[in-house]
Amino acid sequence: MRGLSDTILLLLSFSGCGDDAMVKVYDERVTTERTECMRLIVFPPDEQAEQTLKKLYDFDDSCEIRLEVSTKDGIVCNSTQNVEKKALSDFPNSYLRMRITDGGKRLYSYYIDLSDTMSKRDLKDGFGRIERDLILF
Repeated sequence: MRGLSDTILLLLSFSGCGDDAMVKVYDERVTTERTECMRLIVFPPDEQAEQTLKKLYDFDDSCEIRLEVSTKDGIVCNSTQNVEKKALSDFPNSYLRMRITDGGKRLYSYYIDLSDTMSKRDLKDGFGRIERDLILF
């Protein structure tokens, strides 16, 4: 029985801050009904991120539906369950979050921990996932 509990603890130690993208659909309609337009909000302001995304989609500043993109560098996951992961692997130091909202109501979110500073590839991959999950006009 001791071997099983050690295995479970090891699995838990790697689950506090994951490396894979997490996607959450808050309103199923975004996956079944066409999204006519989106307004782009990047915070903190990042000209490179904004220009990269504007090459992928024709955003409309007057649209009520918003794609809110945020990132942060230098994050620290303080979970005590991550001691082994911090010591033995590349622990993420930034993240990328993309949320789609309508009037403040969350419709969809995409989140990924990054081992380096956010890149154009990270933005393209995240937006590509949104395109696969949603019906964009």
